Parts: sequence; structure tokens; C-alpha cells
Amino acid sequence: MKHLFNSFPACLVLLAMVSCTTAKQMSYLMDMAYNTDYQVKPAPELIIQPDDCLGITVTSSTPELAAPFNLFTDGKANLKYVVDKKGNIEFPVLGTINVWGATLTQIRNGIADGIRANGFIKDPIVNVTLENFSVTVIGSAGNAVVPVKGNSINILQILATSGGGISNRSDISDVMVIRTENGIRRSYSVDLKSKDLFDSPVFYLKQNDVVYIKPKGVSLSASGQTTMSFVTAGLSLLSIIVNALIWSNR
Repeated sequence: MKHLFNSFPACLVLLAMVSCTTAKQMSYLMDMAYNTDYQVKPAPELIIQPDDCLGITVTSSTPELAAPFNLFTDGKANLKYVVDKKGNIEFPVLGTINVWGATLTQIRNGIADGIRANGFIKDPIVNVTLENFSVTVIGSAGNAVVPVKGNSINILQILATSGGGISNRSDISDVMVIRTENGIRRSYSVDLKSKDLFDSPVFYLKQNDVVYIKPKGVSLSASGQTTMSFVTAGLSLLSIIVNALIWSNR
């Protein structure tokens, strides 16, 4: 019986070790060294696909010349163009423009070149943005569809701004990113504990990407977590009592 009593403190030590291990598993970029230079890859440009919504404005030093290239509905500016299933948009004056597979820079330059080539404006300023850029984050800590402002965001930024997705029950060594391009859906694995994530093809996210934070092991329900808390507290109290009995019998 005395040996059994002596085993209780060892159990508590084991529980503490497990807790430390869990904390260590939640550490990010564990293999990234201090004061070491790493080559940075530039963010790739977004590739336009059907159902994307583009915001396109044309300005000029002579505003009246640019006006025909900007849509107005009932006197209000309506500068959004939805890419149809064939990858086309209908642009004022220039007509049908195929943008499927093009970058925002290519679309901007193409429209500006078309305006200049037809002698409409000598100095057109064209701005093109992706208006429906969003990323879906799902995980044990919550789900969110995150709208993205601007034309670039990476996986660390989206997880920091999504308001959920990662908890102490999450497996951050195998985060799944699901990407659909040209009718093909593919999943990628990203290890948030390794600096190799910066070289992943999905480090920079694209429109409609899905980031899935997988659960780690078996997650307890709320009642199960409460029960575990009582069990842990009970073991602690029992250990104190057992140690007191051991010392009193010496």
C-alpha cells in the first residue's frame, strides 16, 4: 500500500509533463533561428477566375474623356464587373474582354492599352481591384468567412484576423488549405511549427481558399472537460492526503 501511495505524486508529475508538452506543441515556427537571414519570396499576383468581381475605374487629366469608361446606374457609379462563366467582362466602349487567367496588372495594362490604341485618351489611369476576395477558416475554435482588403494576404495574417480557428486542441503541424483553380480542387498541408511554411505554395492565400484547422487527437466535450478538471483536482487533493499519511507513519 505504501508503494501505491508513493505513486500518486509521480502521477501528478506526469500530468504536469503532459501539460508542458501540449504547450510546446502549440509553438509556432520552432525551427526559425534568431539573427538569421532568410530569402523572402514576393507575394504572387492573384489570378482571375469566373465569378470573381472586379472593381475597375478609369481616370484622366481630362475627366470628361474618362466618363464613358465608368458605368453609372441611375446617376450612381457602378464600377463592378462580374466575370462570367467564359471568363469575360463587358467593359464600356471596349466591349467584351476576356480576363480568365489574367492578373490584375495584366487587366489594368490591357484596358489602358486599348484606350490609348483607339485614341480615346492619351493618359488613361486604370485601377483594378478584386472586390470579392475572401478566405474561409474552419476549425475547432470557430468558423469564419474573412473578407480581405487589398490584393494579398498570407496564412498567418488570416489566422490572426479570423477571430477563431485555433485552440489548444488544434493540430498546427498539419493545417489543410483547400484551393480550387480551373475546376480542380486540391488540398495542401502546412506546418505552422516550421519555417518551411513560408515556401509553401499556399502561404499566400488566394480568393475562395479554405483553411481547415484539424483537431488534435480526441477533443472532450464541455462536460468532459469539466469532469477532467474535477478528476485532476481530486488527484491533487488525494496526493496531499496520501503524502500526509506517509509522513505521519514514518
